[in-house]
Amino acid sequence: MIVLTDEQANAVHRLLTCVLLNEPYQISDVEDALVWISPENRQILCPFDSLWSKNLAE
Repeated sequence: MIVLTDEQANAVHRLLTCVLLNEPYQISDVEDALVWISPENRQILCPFDSLWSKNLAE
């Protein structure tokens, strides 16, 4: 599962939209997105993680 912040999700959405519409985009946006979804960074800590885990377990 990939968990992104709202800001990251918006950036990925903009990037994918530009790619699909063949519009210009910045290579730095591609680099950022690759870092966010790389195996080493697939989990972004969230203050609600423990609460969600607890509720899911119940």
